[in-house]
Amino acid sequence: MKKFLLTILLINCMLPALAFEDYMIISNSIVKSITVENNEILDAKPVYTIDNEKKIIILTPLKEGKTKIFITTIDSEKIIDVKITDKKTTLKPEEGFEYFEIDIPPEEIEIPEPPLVTGKEGGK
Repeated sequence: MKKFLLTILLINCMLPALAFEDYMIISNSIVKSITVENNEILDAKPVYTIDNEKKIIILTPLKEGKTKIFITTIDSEKIIDVKITDKKTTLKPEEGFEYFEIDIPPEEIEIPEPPLVTGKEGGK
């Protein structure tokens, strides 16, 4: 009985983490600041790359609801409306940004073939 209750408890603790879709937002220009209207619903963090351009934002939904993300770039200030449900995260399209789901791999992955080695150095 203890194992059964422990299993149910573990499954119920994991379900909220598996329910939401994480997103990556890529900006056309450098992001200066990010503010979320309601931090209890959504967490938004910038990603610092090697070249330190700060164009990538990672969105992590925390619970269901509606909120807004205020993004200040070098060029302008944009507002992105976000709606989070238990199965889907919906972002209002905004010019200057591209959205990518992190949880689902891209449909078209092209893996190039290795180069063909010829001549003495290649062992033929």
